[in-house]
Amino acid sequence: MRKSIFTLAPAALVLLAIAGNVQAATNAQLTVQANVVAATCDVSLSTNSLDLGNFSPAQFTGILTPIAASAKQFTVGLNNCETPANATDTANLVVSGQTLAANPNVFNTTGTNTGIMLSTVEKPTTYIKAGEKLQLATAGETPAAGDFNGKTLSLQVGLASTSADKTNIGAVNAPIMFAFSYN
Repeated sequence: MRKSIFTLAPAALVLLAIAGNVQAATNAQLTVQANVVAATCDVSLSTNSLDLGNFSPAQFTGILTPIAASAKQFTVGLNNCETPANATDTANLVVSGQTLAANPNVFNTTGTNTGIMLSTVEKPTTYIKAGEKLQLATAGETPAAGDFNGKTLSLQVGLASTSADKTNIGAVNAPIMFAFSYN
């Protein structure tokens, strides 16, 4: 039995078509980060979400001044803390989040000229900037876990505008992170 090249051609074409569809596998990369510190604490919030409500452009009466009616309070606390290493060591919270251009204390990710301003309840007109450290506690002469554990800070947020131009006022989405920092 003699086979001609023409009878083998369909099989060869199928093999070539399959071979052409073979692709190289893709690669994947995982980036892992961690910090090794002398003591740790878990950070907790009294709430994970705040809805400030709806406001009209007319309610923005000042630049970089939160609307009083929009102010909402919440608490950030430390739990499950390890014993500090030394007397006078400090427990801090580092505040981070996306802010509006040239306004490191106005948090917002939506690109409008409105955002959230954050302050302590104790000092309501001193606004916290992204990257700022807030001291929560200091270790005593004989350090103990209780020096940091259970410490809280009362904060508040309010809706504010960065401009007198009320045409770019709109939705606000402001994820703000609080991370434990030792010393």
